[in-house]
Amino acid sequence: MKTLSCGCALLLCASMTFAQSSNADRCTVAAADMQTKKSVELGSFTTVIAEEELTTKAFKLPRTAFFIVASVFYTDESMASEKGSDSVSLELALSKSKQRDVLRSVSWAEAEMPLSTFDVGRVTMLIKLNGSAQLVLMECKKDVRH
Repeated sequence: MKTLSCGCALLLCASMTFAQSSNADRCTVAAADMQTKKSVELGSFTTVIAEEELTTKAFKLPRTAFFIVASVFYTDESMASEKGSDSVSLELALSKSKQRDVLRSVSWAEAEMPLSTFDVGRVTMLIKLNGSAQLVLMECKKDVRH
């Protein structure tokens, strides 16, 4: 039984080490009412940095039937920067569902920047719902690099 407990503890520690060794960025999504100037943080999430890796999270937009679908995509084929072709794409969509579907989104915005010099990036999207204009933004910051 002691061997089993030690083995389980070892596996737990090893899995925590592997989870911590992943490269990641940290993103926060917020919305601000343009008339009242009140803003609300919808949530945060951690991305997974890898070639052709898409991280997507959906956040309910308060007092509406809509979701803000936030996506971050890493690729090595999109930009021709002097420091390399790796890039990060930040994407926001206004949707009636939690699923990422750019073509069926009510509104969509995207920003792309080189990954080699990335420390912070932001994408904004202006939407109008229920007669009220809102500015939705996602800001991502460089987090873990190994």
